[in-house]
Amino acid sequence: MKIELIATQKVLSPTQIAIADYCINPYQGCEFGCLYCYAHKNKNLKDRTMGTYIGVKINAPAVLRQQLQYTRPKRVLLGSTTECFQYHELKYNVTEQILAILNTYEIPYTILTKSYLIKEYLPLIAHNSANKIYFTFNCARDTLIEAIEKNSSTITQRLNAIGAILNHTIDLRIHVGPFIPHYSSLEDILMLLPENVREIDIELYHHSMGNFGELRSRIEQVLGAQASNDLAGVY
Repeated sequence: MKIELIATQKVLSPTQIAIADYCINPYQGCEFGCLYCYAHKNKNLKDRTMGTYIGVKINAPAVLRQQLQYTRPKRVLLGSTTECFQYHELKYNVTEQILAILNTYEIPYTILTKSYLIKEYLPLIAHNSANKIYFTFNCARDTLIEAIEKNSSTITQRLNAIGAILNHTIDLRIHVGPFIPHYSSLEDILMLLPENVREIDIELYHHSMGNFGELRSRIEQVLGAQASNDLAGVY
């Protein structure tokens, strides 16, 4: 894993994603290395491979404070092209500092994550009742996670994180995405989720954006050629 400390020029970026007007990505790249991740096509990564490189925007908290002097978002989206709570966050604390700053300015935020480490930050996130977490839960077997999300959280870790979020009464939506036909089983996922989960959305996998050939190869290794061929038949 290559770690690079980056002096970023801008932290708040306007976004076309409907759930916020600005986004923040505290890191470039991601150590989870999910094969289907659309950020593989991120021009800022150049020839770097997701899962092998992390760029730490080490000055992001200071830059955010500066930007907030003249920009006041209605809502911020965290983690549109990276995982805010990847393992190196425990060392660099960039996301933690950003959350604290947004709390100070009473700016609500929505977090996209699949990391169980978010449990450590729930008291911060609970500061504002308008904050929301979209937690990814797109398959129901660890063997499948290991095949295409090599460094991601296990099923048990995710369920523990979901339970902790619910216990903190933070607004939660389970994000079944990307939903990959013949890999993801919605029935199995729903069987695992706590009964008091109230919101679930499903995002279908976009094969033109998400490493389709390599994804098919990994699915064939784990589930067999028929599953891989069935997936190809969908697209």
